[in-house]
Amino acid sequence: MTREAFVARLEHLHPLAVADPGGYRWRVRGWALLGYGFILLLLLGTVGTMLGVLALLAFGTAVALLLKVGLLLGFFAWKVLRSLWVKFDPPQGRALTPDEAAPLFDELRQQARAMAAPPVHRVLLTTDFNAAIVQLPRLGVLGWPRNYLMVGLPLLQALSPEQAAAVVAHELGHLRGGHGKFSAWVYRVGQSWEQLMGQMERNRTGTWLSKFADWYVPRFNAWSHPLRRADEFEADAAAGRVTSPQALAQALCALVVRDSALDKLHWDVVTASIAAQPYPPTDAISRLLPLAKSARLDDTTEGDLLKTALAADPDVFDTHPVLLERLTALRQQPAVPAPPTVTAAEVWFGAGLPALAAELDTAWALERESFWKERHQFLSTQQQRLRTLNERRAAGGILSPDEAWEHADLTEDHASPAEALPLFQALFEDKEHGLGAKFTVGRMLTLQDDPAGLALLDEVMAQVPSARASGLLLQQAYHQRRGDKAEARRLQTETLRHADRSDVAQAERDNIRPTDHFLPHGLPADSLTTLSAQLAEYSTEIKRVWLLRKELTQFVEHPLYVLVVEQSAGRSVPDATSAALAQKLAGALTMPGESFIIPLTKSNDWLDAPARRLPETLVYPGIPG
Repeated sequence: MTREAFVARLEHLHPLAVADPGGYRWRVRGWALLGYGFILLLLLGTVGTMLGVLALLAFGTAVALLLKVGLLLGFFAWKVLRSLWVKFDPPQGRALTPDEAAPLFDELRQQARAMAAPPVHRVLLTTDFNAAIVQLPRLGVLGWPRNYLMVGLPLLQALSPEQAAAVVAHELGHLRGGHGKFSAWVYRVGQSWEQLMGQMERNRTGTWLSKFADWYVPRFNAWSHPLRRADEFEADAAAGRVTSPQALAQALCALVVRDSALDKLHWDVVTASIAAQPYPPTDAISRLLPLAKSARLDDTTEGDLLKTALAADPDVFDTHPVLLERLTALRQQPAVPAPPTVTAAEVWFGAGLPALAAELDTAWALERESFWKERHQFLSTQQQRLRTLNERRAAGGILSPDEAWEHADLTEDHASPAEALPLFQALFEDKEHGLGAKFTVGRMLTLQDDPAGLALLDEVMAQVPSARASGLLLQQAYHQRRGDKAEARRLQTETLRHADRSDVAQAERDNIRPTDHFLPHGLPADSLTTLSAQLAEYSTEIKRVWLLRKELTQFVEHPLYVLVVEQSAGRSVPDATSAALAQKLAGALTMPGESFIIPLTKSNDWLDAPARRLPETLVYPGIPG
C-alpha cells in the first residue's frame, strides 16, 4: 500500500469510527482476528500435514514413495514453523531492582492496581530522554507477552516525582484493563505486528508469514489507526485519574523545553568534543544530572519552542496526538513549568543515584567508543585539511573546483555556515558542483527563514530527483514555522507522492530480472570512446561487451545502464570469479551513469538474448568468432 493510499484510507475510515463506534470496533476486531486466524491456519495445516504423513507411513504400502513425499511435506512444515518462530530482541537498559528504586516500584504497583493493568516484569534505566512500555511475546507471534518499562535517567532528573509518575502512568495506561481494554488490546496487537515486521526485515526472512504481513499490516494499521490514536488519549486520561491532569500537562510541556535545553547545553557540547578528544567522556551522564535538574534556555526561546509544538499538525502516520490535542483533552493550559525543586530521580533512587549514573556513564562510553574513535580520526583529518586549504588561499593559491567545493563543505562543518555561504555561492556556475552548491545555499537560507532559499531548492529539485525528498521537507518546515499551514499541507502531500514514486523507482533499479525490457543505450558513438578503450585493457578476460539500457517507468530522464560482459573463459566459471571481474571493472570503467556490470554465467545467460537482439549495443567487439 502506498503512502498516499494509506492517507486516503485513513480519511475514509476516521468518519466511520466516529459515526458508529460500536460497529467500527467489531470490524477492527475482525481485522485483528484475521491476523491470528492466518497464524492458526498455518499451525493447523502444519499439524495436519505431519499427521497425514505419519498415517500414510503407518498404513501405506509404497514406503519409498511415501518417504519422499514425507520429506517434502516435512520440509514444508519446517518452513512454516520457522516462519512463526520469530525471536524478538529484548530492549536494552540497566535493570532496576525494588531495593534500588523502592518508590518507583511502589508507584508502579499502585498504578497497575488502579488501572487493572498486568504487572511490569522488568524496569530498565536508560540514557534516553524518554519513557516507554514494551511488550515482547515469549511465543513469537503467538503472544504471552513480557512487559518492560523503560525510563530514561535524564528524563527522571528533569521532572518532579509527580510529573514523572504521570508519564509512567501514561505508558502503563496502554496495558490497562476495564473500560478501554479493547482499545489497549488493539494498540498492543498493532505494536506486536510492527515489532514482528521489524524483526523479519532485520532477519531478511522471505517466508509465507512475511508475505502475509506485508499485505496485512498496512491494512490493519489503517483500520486500527483511529482506535490506536484514541488509545493515546485514553492512556492520558487514565494517567490523569491515577495521578493528576495538571502533573501530566506539566510533564508534556517540560518534555518540549527541557529536551532542547539538554541538547544545547549538554549533548551539543559533548558532540563538539569528538574532534578534540580521542575517547568518549567517562562521565557524560553524571555531568548531565545537575543540568537536567536546573538548566533552562531564555524565556523567549522556551516560549518559541512551546509555541512551535502547539502549532504542529498531527502526523497522519503517527498515532500519537500533538501537544495541543493532548492538553485540550486534559483541559489544561500550556505553560513552561518551573524546574523541579526535587527530581523524580532523586526521590526514586535516593542515595543510589550517583552509583546508577556512574554505571550508565560506563555503559554509554563503552557503547560509543568504537564510533567515537573513528569519528575523532575523521574530524581531525578534516580539520587538518581545512587548515591546509585556508593556508593555500591565504598565500594567493587558486583552488580547483573540487577543492573549492571541499573547502566550502569543510568550512560549514568546522567554522560556520555564515563563512561557508559565499564559498558555496561562488560555485553556482560550476558544471559539476553548481547544483549541489545551490541546494546547500537554499538549505542554509531556508533554515534562516529567508524565502530566497525556496527558489534555489525548486531549481535543484527540478533537475535532481534525489534532492526532492529533502528539499520538500525543508520547504514544508519553512512554511510550518511561518504559520502557512495550507502550503505546508500541500507540500506534505507532494512529499508523500514523491516517496511513493521513489519506492517504485528503487524497486525498478534494485535488480535486473528476466522480465525486464531492454533498449539501446541511446548514447552517441563518440561518448563511448573512453569506455571502449578502458574495456580493451581487459582483452584477456573479456570477449564481447554490450551496453543496454533498462526500460523504466520512473525518473526516465536518469537512465539505468546494464553492461553485459561475455567472458573469455565462457559461462561456466565460478560465481566468485565472475563477481571479482565485475568488481574490478566497476572500479576501472567510466560508466555513463547508474549501471549494473554483469558478466554472463549459466545463471544469467538469459541476458544474452536482449544483447544480441540489439547489435548496436555492442561496445567492445573483441575477437571475432
